[in-house]
Amino acid sequence: MKKLTALLLVAALLCVVAGAEGRVAGGERSANKYVALTFDDGPTGELTAQLLDGLRERYVSATFFLCGYRAEEYPALVRRMAEEGHELAIHGWRHAYLHTMAQAEIREELKGTGELIAGLTGVRPKLFRPPGGLCSETVMEEAAQEGLSAILWSVDPEDWSTHDAGAVVRRVQKKARDGDILLMHDLSPSSVTAALRLIDQMTAQGYQFCTVSELAAIRGKRLEAGEKYYKFPKETEA
Repeated sequence: MKKLTALLLVAALLCVVAGAEGRVAGGERSANKYVALTFDDGPTGELTAQLLDGLRERYVSATFFLCGYRAEEYPALVRRMAEEGHELAIHGWRHAYLHTMAQAEIREELKGTGELIAGLTGVRPKLFRPPGGLCSETVMEEAAQEGLSAILWSVDPEDWSTHDAGAVVRRVQKKARDGDILLMHDLSPSSVTAALRLIDQMTAQGYQFCTVSELAAIRGKRLEAGEKYYKFPKETEA
């Protein structure tokens, strides 16, 4: 029995990377191009639920940068995200600009949101994204103290600025490359529609969607607390 348990634990660890490399929407196969799909500002009730339905149907895991006040309002959605294999991360409690705050206030934003997510899911976040991507030396010092890596992005279609899902899809398709981190939101029907349409189209083009931590692992990168990351291309393309 002990030997079987040990084998199962090893298999589970291997699945973090091997599963990320092999999982694609609609089935299992290898891929050569990987992107991390991320969503900011949620959860937002029914729209987030619709997004989660679409991700589940496509066998896609994403990284959600959650606002504390919204997570507190929709705890069931936060639990569902974790249960369905998504990565949960911190976007601050109030969606306020951290770089303008005093050190104690920054600590409260990061710590409070992290503790709420951990209390709901049993897993403490290791990643955060400052609202607007705006960092300061003090923000990064506090991130390091909280054991957090700062995840920014390399493709931003500004989906918050339009209700035209097609325009959002075209913006991403024009810029997205292997190893990119895509920034989106689950705040409007058009953003949800665009995200699911992108998954369908880019999967057909040979892309694999994964979480930020999965993408880093695939590229052999260790995420360090207090450091910033924008994308994870292959070494020859970095």
